[in-house]
Amino acid sequence: MTTTSTPHSTNLAQVLESLGVEVKRVGDKEITGKCPVHIRTVGREDNSPSWSMNATTGLWICFSCGARGSLSSLLYELSGGNSGIEIQKMIVDASYKALIEGKAPQEDVYVDRDAFFGFDRVPERLCLSRNLDPEVTHRHGVRWNPKHKSWAIPIMSATGRLDGWQEKRLGSVLNFPTGVKKSKTLFGVERFRSSTAVIVESPLDVIRFAQVTDKAQALGTFGAYVSQEQIDLILHLADKVIVAMDNDKAGIESSKKLYHALGTPRKGLYWWNYKNTDAKDIGDMTDAEIEVGLETAKIMPPWIA
Repeated sequence: MTTTSTPHSTNLAQVLESLGVEVKRVGDKEITGKCPVHIRTVGREDNSPSWSMNATTGLWICFSCGARGSLSSLLYELSGGNSGIEIQKMIVDASYKALIEGKAPQEDVYVDRDAFFGFDRVPERLCLSRNLDPEVTHRHGVRWNPKHKSWAIPIMSATGRLDGWQEKRLGSVLNFPTGVKKSKTLFGVERFRSSTAVIVESPLDVIRFAQVTDKAQALGTFGAYVSQEQIDLILHLADKVIVAMDNDKAGIESSKKLYHALGTPRKGLYWWNYKNTDAKDIGDMTDAEIEVGLETAKIMPPWIA
């Protein structure tokens, strides 16, 4: 293994090697090696270093067999689904340690991680008032700021780095720290392991969807606006994309833009079926309505059909 790397990419490479990835080169921005999923994809070992992972985002691709995914999905597969979370936490902790010791590139804005992780669990009564399971809410990293009486929703990178958070309360949405680039990520991206992505606006809708079904995973855009960086993430991670933006004027306009921007994902682009419900979004739906909306997603956009 040759290296011209930062401490973060070296730590990441060492963990990958411990899971059996044959790493060939570690650079500041890229880790290359033999594809660890080649046998599953094409039935034989990778005989050349055709696999590449972005050391910053954790997104990877094999240029030979075409497999691609996120750090989370790779760790889950290589660890047999048992210890992926623990391994990912080790990578995140190592990255954070390197950052505070001045060994990693500094962030654009300062993130008070201690403040965020010092927030409370969301009170059970507030979760239930939004039809959210308190434990699923906690597992998605959402917390409660008692001082502001607001939901604190983490803004995470694809590798699980906390870049900031969004605080939501009645009539108010604020981002911390000022300048945090939530448009560069998606809520739920650091835990995404599905081949089907359901695209929603609200992070809380991601949680609502997760507690109903595991047939797909939802990703939240933090609002009706969807950036090019978010579109690139969606297309890299998912084979099948189901657009489920809010069923209101802003959501429909956003969906129309996505119709052109998403092109043709590998296993198709579909549209959430709101036809048999008065709900504005997934968060307003019953469990049964969510199941139906997923199973009856349409190839034809609703404004055309």
